Amino acid sequence: MATDKQNEANRLNAQKSTGPRTAEGKARSCLNHVTTGIDAQSAIIPSEDSADLQALADRYFTQFQPATEDERYQVDILVRCDWQSRRLMRGEAQLWKMSMAGPIRRNEPNQMAEGYNLRPKTFAHLDRRVEINERAYNRARHELERLQSARRIADEASEPAAPPEELGSNAETTPEAATPDPPTPKFGPEPASDPLGTPEQAPPKSA
Repeated sequence: MATDKQNEANRLNAQKSTGPRTAEGKARSCLNHVTTGIDAQSAIIPSEDSADLQALADRYFTQFQPATEDERYQVDILVRCDWQSRRLMRGEAQLWKMSMAGPIRRNEPNQMAEGYNLRPKTFAHLDRRVEINERAYNRARHELERLQSARRIADEASEPAAPPEELGSNAETTPEAATPDPPTPKFGPEPASDPLGTPEQAPPKSA
């Protein structure tokens, strides 16, 4: 049983934990409630290792970082298609070995052609399975990209607008227009002027 001192230390340590702060940490934490639906133990067949399938799923979830159930489902499809592609490649290799064994001699110059000729329908069916699997992968990849793009747009639209920057004390301001001084009033008659603009001279006084 923990002592009072230990309980107090645990309480103080819990207060220091504020969750992930970096973008990478937040991306990882968002997957805590969105886990893969793939059961690695039940999805394998003989000669396969469940640890390899789980490692593949972890790599896909780290790369695409699904944040919703719909995104997780599409990532699960990508994992299954990738795993199926590897399985079909191994199956094709085994099929060639079976076809080229037995009645075909190892030194036969047309050994591969003879092996294909023995199982043409089987090879054609395998090619169709590979093509179907690739189409399913591409559809899931396209849908995942669409979902994540729509989520990012929605997140950006919900973010509050940034406040306008405040002007600092040294910010440039527009000087106010100077108000001209009012004209000084003049009293008395205006002096007459000649057409050239020279004021008339007063006549000399007689002696």
